[in-house]
Amino acid sequence: MRRILAVSGSVALLATGALAGAVPAAAADYFAFEMGRDWTLMPGEGRAELGPTGWYDEADGTMVYALSKKQLNDPAWAAGGVPAGLQVSLDTDCRKATAVGVYLCDAHGGVSYPEVSATATAVHGTTAYVGLAYAPSGTNVDKAVKEAQTAATFSEDGLHAARTITVKSAEHVAQNTLALNTPTLKAGDSVTQSITVHAVDAGHLSITFAPSEGQRDWEESEAGITIDSVSRGDNTTCDHTLGSVAYGGEVRCDITPGDVTIDYTLTAGAKTAAWKVNAAAVYEVYNWGTHNPETSSDFAVDSPYPVRPHHLLLTRGKDGMLRSHYGTGRASEPFRDFEEVVGRGWNIYDQLTKLAPVTVQAGGGGLVGRDTSGVLWHYRTTGDWNVVAARTKVGGGWNAYNKLAGVTDVTADGRADLIARDTSGVLWLYSGTGTDKAPFAARTKVGGGWSAYNELTGAGDVTGDGRADLLARDTSGVLWLYKGTGKAATPFAARTKVGGGWSAYRSMTSPGDLTDDGRADLVVQDKAGVLWLYRATGSATAPYAARVKVANAGETSTISTYNALL
Repeated sequence: MRRILAVSGSVALLATGALAGAVPAAAADYFAFEMGRDWTLMPGEGRAELGPTGWYDEADGTMVYALSKKQLNDPAWAAGGVPAGLQVSLDTDCRKATAVGVYLCDAHGGVSYPEVSATATAVHGTTAYVGLAYAPSGTNVDKAVKEAQTAATFSEDGLHAARTITVKSAEHVAQNTLALNTPTLKAGDSVTQSITVHAVDAGHLSITFAPSEGQRDWEESEAGITIDSVSRGDNTTCDHTLGSVAYGGEVRCDITPGDVTIDYTLTAGAKTAAWKVNAAAVYEVYNWGTHNPETSSDFAVDSPYPVRPHHLLLTRGKDGMLRSHYGTGRASEPFRDFEEVVGRGWNIYDQLTKLAPVTVQAGGGGLVGRDTSGVLWHYRTTGDWNVVAARTKVGGGWNAYNKLAGVTDVTADGRADLIARDTSGVLWLYSGTGTDKAPFAARTKVGGGWSAYNELTGAGDVTGDGRADLLARDTSGVLWLYKGTGKAATPFAARTKVGGGWSAYRSMTSPGDLTDDGRADLVVQDKAGVLWLYRATGSATAPYAARVKVANAGETSTISTYNALL
């Protein structure tokens, strides 16, 4: 069903001035509608939805649509109907009237409408004229039909409107051109950027902003860039969205034919990070379709503050579901308040670990899982919306180990490594190779005595020295830190004590930097299923600050079922 939802109350319409003077002050039940601009269609693509774009109060009656081949000022209705190349479609809430080209649509709460499309053979310049009139319930619909047929003779009063539908070829519309000028924006300063439009046709210009390709998404208020002003030419009407460009901030202009340069001013906060930003401009001649002129331009924010990667927390539930939790970089709310399913069936693995922190852009060293027959499988990260690709077989015999843990890069060669503890307590290092078919080199011995620990976790760099560290919890609940050395032969320095009481947690992981300070943080789950964040300090003697409860990582009932954190 094609039906427009009403704009809430009168505020939205009156704020635009669209119905200024059209709505009587007294009547609380007075219905009035507003219309957008004329429609332009490309042959064979898109459609014109003829309904109002919004209205005041609630409709209860009939909306009349009259379509003609000529101007809507002929009471005889000699040119009724659409010209060749245009076709009308109706849904169950609309019906044909007796007069040719006239359609009656229900208007009860919402307003239904016909749709008009252009055939692939429609001729450039083909035009239909559309009149609208509203008949409240209990009034003469025939009178409203006549008013719609002659809508061009009425003022735009909220009860009548006249528009056109024009077919324009893609070759013609391509003559409208855009050119952006986007100089660098310095943190703590402003810059004026511009766009030059050669407008052959009237259209609607929009300029939106987003991180450039290869950069992660902005979090709430993170971009730190605002649109402060827009200056326009004589043939333009412009406005802009106040506030951060990260949340709907854009430049908007209606332009009539001619050449015009539009300037807009951007301001960056003093601590805005060194983003690469893409400005994307679209000149909407067609109301619908893919062939509107567009262009884009990247610019830099000149800032000493880096754009830090954000990371995913991966969790497996008792149901075998692997889920991802999108890191925000904010200590108060380290994850977005929803979770996404990575895949099902992950309970086939009795050992499961990530090799290195997984970024929100699905970067990282991937995952490995050992099945119950002792075969190890590798899942590489994709760098795309899917976190991991299909698994590849590493090999068998891995049931010789009772613990596997990814430790990021402990050999300082830029590749993610894996440690494995055998049943006699000897720890082995498998250096990463960076290849999918054979992701690990032959093992090298780290040392014995590691059966003293019931938890081994790759901690990332918690000490701020640029090397990946290791956490180990002994059977009495004491947590120990093994600083990374960057040497394959002796990857870890002597242990230092972090503290006791860590037996309160059934699982732990370091997803990476969750707080935008460049340090790898720790997430743990207590025996009640509650998640806690330990923020890294950069100190080897006291590597973590006091814990903070993670309250926004998904549904509490789901979180309590997690049996693995990655």
